[in-house]
This record gives sequence, C-alpha cells and structure tokens, in this order.
Amino acid sequence: MFPPRPEGQGFHAVKMDERERKSVSDQPQRILYIHTSGPNTPDRVASPFFLATAGALLEHEVTMLFTMRGTELMKKGVAETLRVKEGGEPLRYFIDQALDAGVRFLVCAPSLDLNNMTRGDLIDEVADVVGGTFVNEAALASDLVMSF
Repeated sequence: MFPPRPEGQGFHAVKMDERERKSVSDQPQRILYIHTSGPNTPDRVASPFFLATAGALLEHEVTMLFTMRGTELMKKGVAETLRVKEGGEPLRYFIDQALDAGVRFLVCAPSLDLNNMTRGDLIDEVADVVGGTFVNEAALASDLVMSF
C-alpha cells in the first residue's frame, strides 16, 4: 500500500487509490488511538503516529488522545528534539504527517497536572483538552480503540 522508501528515509505517507481503499473498508470508520507513552520511552512513540496517519489516509475519522506520559509529546519543543531512534527523524516529522493526513489531537485534562503542564504548554495543533467523561464517550462512539 505504501511505496518502498529510499534507504535512510523516514516513513512516507501516500494516499491510496480508490480501489485499494474500498478493498479495505467500504465505509469510513472512527478510530481512537490512546497514546500513553512519553519521551522517556522514545521507541514506543512513533508507531501510534504511523497507524493514525495510515487510518486517516484511508479516509477514516482518526483521533489521537494523549494521556498519562503521552501528554508530554504535545508539549512545545519536545517533538523537535525527541528522536525515535538514533539518527532518525525527530518526532515532529511524524506529528506533521499525521496532521497533514487529517488526524485530530486531543489531550486529557488530568494528565496536564500529572506532567506539571498547562494548556499554554501545548503545541498549537492540539484541537482540545478533554476530561474523563469525553474519553469514555469517544471510546464508546468509536469503531476501533487502540491504546499504546
């Protein structure tokens, strides 16, 4: 579905043609990715962005919810310096791909306090800060919920 990437290059997102998309799912679905891993586990932070980007490119409605230590990934300046692997792209690269594909970012309000953060610490691309009631309702309304 994705073309091979040149050696040493990061993940490259491309839109699937209509025939390929229809073979996967006839109707757009709602997908919620709950991201709990933070900068202290860089090897765990990229996969949810890959999957969310792919889901959005398949024209599904994709939301990433950052909670627990995952909230730190949405702090201004963190994604520009955090690398998933030595010599690899910064996390910001994967965030930008997800945003370009149409993924929506939300942050769990209680996790701001857990991480000694405020709304003002978040990157501008965070669509909203939400509470536990919203998280439960969003999960129930989703066709697929994945947690990392």
